[in-house]
Amino acid sequence: MFSRFSRKPFEINDTFFQIVVGSCFGLILGLAFNLFSALQVFAGMISLISAYAILKKPEIALLGILVLTSSVIYEDQLPRLSIGISFHIPDILLLGALGIIGVRWLVESKFKLIRTPLDWSLLFFLIAPIFSTVIAFYRGPVEIELARRALRVFSYYLTFFLVTNLVRERYQLDFLLKGIYVLATIVAVAIVLQFILGSSVQILSGRVETLATQDTMYEGVTRVLPPGWSVVWASFIVILSMLILEETSSLSWLRFIQVGIFGMAMIFTFLRSYWAALLMIFLLMLYLFKGKYRKKLIMVGSIAIFLAASVLAVISMNPDSRSAKLVAATLTRFTTIFEGDTFQGQDSSLNWRRVENGYAIPAIESNLWVGLGLGFTYRPWDPRVDRLDPSSQYYDFRRHIHNGHLWVLLQSGLLGYFSLLWLSAHFLWRGFRNWRHVPDVKLKSVVLGFSLAYLAVFVAAVTNSSFTQWRWTPLLGIMMGINEVILMQLKEEI
Repeated sequence: MFSRFSRKPFEINDTFFQIVVGSCFGLILGLAFNLFSALQVFAGMISLISAYAILKKPEIALLGILVLTSSVIYEDQLPRLSIGISFHIPDILLLGALGIIGVRWLVESKFKLIRTPLDWSLLFFLIAPIFSTVIAFYRGPVEIELARRALRVFSYYLTFFLVTNLVRERYQLDFLLKGIYVLATIVAVAIVLQFILGSSVQILSGRVETLATQDTMYEGVTRVLPPGWSVVWASFIVILSMLILEETSSLSWLRFIQVGIFGMAMIFTFLRSYWAALLMIFLLMLYLFKGKYRKKLIMVGSIAIFLAASVLAVISMNPDSRSAKLVAATLTRFTTIFEGDTFQGQDSSLNWRRVENGYAIPAIESNLWVGLGLGFTYRPWDPRVDRLDPSSQYYDFRRHIHNGHLWVLLQSGLLGYFSLLWLSAHFLWRGFRNWRHVPDVKLKSVVLGFSLAYLAVFVAAVTNSSFTQWRWTPLLGIMMGINEVILMQLKEEI
């Protein structure tokens, strides 16, 4: 009897409710258009949708950071939010994701902070340059704005803690990894297309230039260096490892195509240091892989060499073609790695680095333990590398050095550099020691691939400031975090 008068359960799909919600939304939207510009309203809607998506799937924030720092977008192309201090969109994503960790820790009784063996070494590496900057502030004037910008780039290593504390389920990890591979594929295809179009038709901003090696210009050969080549590099090593370790499957052909596209993209960057690092990685893989996997690696390498030789044979039929110039430029640039003249003043790129190193070493010796702090100026104006062009535009590189190891020493002295060595050794030791024990082949490939990729970055940093570059710091933090998530899960299973 009471059921006749009982209140019906409220249903969201009720027609009346939908009408009310739609009307309210329309009123709010109309009011917003009256108070703000259409662009501001659109940005607000996108922000709300993004915030909701990140709350539901925090790994989206990590992919968003990578898209905005390590793809085809340059820092100066990003809009800024200024509230006394300017913030880029990836800064907001980083702070927002860190905020999610804090809020969940405070309000969710079951949410515990995840601790990993890398936590302390990474924290020391992050704290060292801040400590050095404070010391530098008391020793003399410090350009606060330059120090803040340098700290902002360095702070993206915090993506490590975002991964370890927010990526807790296998589906989250899979989503993050697939997103990285998709981003790498998009960037690689863009690099290849830009090379095909040449520097006259520029679809990518930034460094799209005619290749020069040892003062020789190669007309028709375009060097393409978008920020996302870092993601391409890391994904290249992981997918190559996956291609070798996976048993024959329907996806093998897709892996081979991906490796081919990534490899082509890395060729078109013309980064000799990473070419040399790739040779080192291949030799290390021959040592790490045993039995059938070593044979498969040799087979994949043989197929790649055969295809390259076949293409070379076709190209040689027309030596004046653009393809022939590419082959000549690639061979010339690669062989310079093994030529003594390259390191005896015949290469302008290495001469530039020699000038930088000549100033850096005395500066390090005079500030051995704590360095010069963030935003340092380590040398005077030198017309060999700094210049004022006819349009009165300054090219001032007194705060830049290509050697990433020396950069850390300049920035935070032995205190910071020992922290880097501790972090790097710990990460690599855990990766190379445990990758074989990961039961899932895809995750096994990730642990090995990211370990090899980081080793290559560490070696190539002799001529590249990778440890302090915006294209690398978020990615390195994510790579380390993903490996720790996998290895911590392995520990729980054991």
